[in-house]
Amino acid sequence: MKTRKTFPAVALAAVVALLLSACSPGVAAPADQSAAPTPAKPSSASAAPGAVNALTLKGPAEAATVPDVTPAVQNPRPALPVTVQDASGRSVTVTSTDRLLALDLYGTLTDTVVGLGLEKHLVGRSNADTQKVLKNLPVVTQGGHDLNTEAVLQLRPSLVLTNTTIGSEDKYRQLESAGVTVVRFKQPQGLDGIGKTIDAVGRALGLSQAAHTLAQRTDADLAKARTRISELKAATPTAPRGAVLYIRGTAGVFFILGRDYGAADVIDALGLKDVAAENGITQLKPANAEALVSLDPEIVLAMKDGVQSTGGVDGLVKRPGMAATTAGANKRIITAADGQLLSYGPRTPANLIALAEAIYTDGSGAK
Repeated sequence: MKTRKTFPAVALAAVVALLLSACSPGVAAPADQSAAPTPAKPSSASAAPGAVNALTLKGPAEAATVPDVTPAVQNPRPALPVTVQDASGRSVTVTSTDRLLALDLYGTLTDTVVGLGLEKHLVGRSNADTQKVLKNLPVVTQGGHDLNTEAVLQLRPSLVLTNTTIGSEDKYRQLESAGVTVVRFKQPQGLDGIGKTIDAVGRALGLSQAAHTLAQRTDADLAKARTRISELKAATPTAPRGAVLYIRGTAGVFFILGRDYGAADVIDALGLKDVAAENGITQLKPANAEALVSLDPEIVLAMKDGVQSTGGVDGLVKRPGMAATTAGANKRIITAADGQLLSYGPRTPANLIALAEAIYTDGSGAK
């Protein structure tokens, strides 16, 4: 299992600034197109009903929206105050969870809060938080990845949880200066690190036992998801070449996501060949024409809202270089809700199954 490094603290805000201020190609090293296809990982599983050879499929597909997390405990009673050492190395004392904000680019922390039974304590959300239980909460992010500190302060949160993938460190210091308690977390180190993140969030909320229960359940669900994916991909003889693109058409943002941004773990779990890794892409790479043609993915994974922001699938394939890729020519674009695609939390097992069904079935919704 590949592991990803902690998401850089500058997140995408600095990258957007880089894109707008520089137009250098940033081309990845060309892949060896003469190399033989990578065989799919051996599996003793029989193909699932409805599974087909993914390499023969054409057209876009959307991963099913997965349900909200079922709380591991009802009516939790946090044991507060509690003092924890957060990812910054500082000791932080939490005295109240009455008014919560959980902020990260992929919805991981919010899913964990919901899984611990504190969804009614949340007073706001980010654009990545697509859970039905949170749909009426005010959004405190700008452009999907930046933090509106004024909007946050208007909500009077007693506690903010973050892994700094949304907003800069300076903005979190502004919140602390205004009297808001902020606890920073590391990102999960790959899929197998999800349980540790759940435990860390639980400790900060005074719900260690509930977190342990949720982490164990998530680990068990992840094992089941891997079995299910093995069955779905059994009908595909070689691993399709896959890449994850981060798109925000309205802001001119178009990137190939590398290992350090969580893409490799998802690609690996889905049984795809990681063409970004093969080309040495570990962080973000501008998805210009030459880079896309060099990678030549057969399947592209992307966030649904991002694709819509660039004019849908038709708009995406009109981007320079996209139509020259196998995925672009076949319009083989697999989308998922923004809070699903790269979320590393309690919903990850269901997210992976939904993506695998979109990749390895013909739309019949194999169950």
